[in-house]
Amino acid sequence: MNQEQENTKNRKNAALSNAEAAGFFFIPIGFAKINRWENTDFNESEMERFKKFGFDRKIKQASEMRKLGMIFYISISIMLAYILK
Repeated sequence: MNQEQENTKNRKNAALSNAEAAGFFFIPIGFAKINRWENTDFNESEMERFKKFGFDRKIKQASEMRKLGMIFYISISIMLAYILK
């Protein structure tokens, strides 16, 4: 197996780092710039990079972290609504 094939195999199985996972969890949705409403979503650009370079496991884990992040913020909102009621 040559070096390129080995690198491709390693990329498919590479896991998200803790910093990457935290970014997808705490910022699960995109934001737009105030001027021109241009989308500058870091998570979307990272997902595109993962797809481009074949990080299959990272794509799956990032999607899961975004879903968990959304659930987290929804549950926090529900708890705050209940407490402040």
